Formats: sequence, C-alpha cells, structure tokens
Amino acid sequence: MNKLSSYIKALGRDLIHVLFPDLCLACNKLPKTRDAAFCVECLHVMPYTDHFILKENEVTKHFRGRVNILHGAALLRFREGSIVQVMLHNLKYKKRKEIGEVLGEIAGKKLLDSPIFSVPDIIIPVPVHPKKVRRRGYNQSTIFGKAVSAAIHVALADDILIKETETTSQTGKSRTERVENVSEVFVLRKPEEISGRHVLVVDDVVTTGATLEACCLKLKDGGAKSISILSIAVAG
Repeated sequence: MNKLSSYIKALGRDLIHVLFPDLCLACNKLPKTRDAAFCVECLHVMPYTDHFILKENEVTKHFRGRVNILHGAALLRFREGSIVQVMLHNLKYKKRKEIGEVLGEIAGKKLLDSPIFSVPDIIIPVPVHPKKVRRRGYNQSTIFGKAVSAAIHVALADDILIKETETTSQTGKSRTERVENVSEVFVLRKPEEISGRHVLVVDDVVTTGATLEACCLKLKDGGAKSISILSIAVAG
C-alpha cells in the first residue's frame, strides 16, 4: 500500500510539473518569480557561496596539499535535507536537466564577473561510466558544464577524460577509500587538447574531493598548464 501511495504521489508531482512548468526549480511547489528560476521563498534562502570573490574558500581548502589548482569555486553550499540536496537529486536521478542548465548559467555569469577567477581555455566535465550515462540518459556534470560553456563562451570537451572502469558507489566511503576507488579508473585521450592550457573541471558536488582529485592529477600528468574547479555545490 505504501508503495502504491508513493507512486501516486510521484505521479501527481510529475503531472503538476507538466501542467505547470513554471514551478520553482528548487521546491517544485510555488511559481517562479519573474525572470528567475526560483520562487520568492527559495530565492530568499538560496545558499550562494562567496567563492567567486574569495580565492581561499571551502573548495580550495579541499585540495590544499593534494593537488595544485589555480582557482576553485562552488555556486552553492550543500546541506543534508536542503533545497540544494533536492535539486541535485532531481538533476541526477529525476531527469530534471533544466536544473543543471539554470545553475550552470548562473555559475558562468558569476565566473565572468569574478575579480579573481581566470577564464579557462577549455572545460572538461568529471566523467561517469557509459553504463551510468545510458541508465540516466546524461552525465549531470556535462549538463552543468555545457551551460557554463555557453555563458563564458569557452568550449566544453567530454571526450578527453574518460571513465573506463565502473566503480562502486562513493556513498559511505572514507576519503582514503574514495581515492582508492577512483585512482585508476580515468583515461586521458587527446592529451594535445589540454597540453599547456588552463583547464576548468566541472562537477555537480564536492564532498571529499577524491574523484575530482583523481581527475585533476590525470589532467596534470597529461600536460595541463593549470587547473581550476567549478561545481554546483560543496559539502561541509
């Protein structure tokens, strides 16, 4: 009975979204404000970071002593049970690509307006295994990255850094276990495309940073001159 009730509720939410597509992307309950993707309530509590004006921040601290990055920023702060968690879940598992598109556009504009963030030469999304792409229909980091790409007029390449080995879920793993889980799964193709260039790596959320660390090290080994990181959210 509980499964049936949950199914009916989910069906109702989906129907509401189809009939009223201008609902807030965060809460999916109230109408969007004019010229914005969120309702008034969510706009008021949206946890934007100050990373685009602070060179030292939660993202850069994640990688200090682990991998040298030029810039690091997250658009939002992630908390359990927050609207950010809901948005990321819907982007990743509910085929709500428009969430990544809107947040990517906002992040791109903040990057361009930043007094400290250098515009990169190329954008590379953190890859997921092709099996996951087929199951979900897309890589959420690529969706976010394409919107950033359009906003800052820098090309995105999703065929340079490839994830050839499917790893087990990172959920519940310690940082050491996460690093071990992803250290040998990425393959760099077309290294000439990043050689001597400033690469912006984009991802959905920074938690321990193990996956991003592995990606950055692979790009560094491939000849990238400098690496920056931009994510939708950062935990902690």
